Amino acid sequence: MSLDDALERLTSADPRAGEVVVLRFFGGLTETETAAAMNISPKTVQRIWVSARAWLRKEILADLGLDDSPV
Repeated sequence: MSLDDALERLTSADPRAGEVVVLRFFGGLTETETAAAMNISPKTVQRIWVSARAWLRKEILADLGLDDSPV
């Protein structure tokens, strides 16, 4: 699997989180710019961004057969 596959799954589960990832990661927008583009608060963008990154990390590591638990 790839980042694209994981992002597709994220977007299916939470379209707003998928949009935040696309705007921040691929679009290079700041939290403030993303908030303005999506008509939501920067704090909401921050919360979504943090959770989406964690979700994607877990999915990608699982796809690779790696464990995400702390040592």
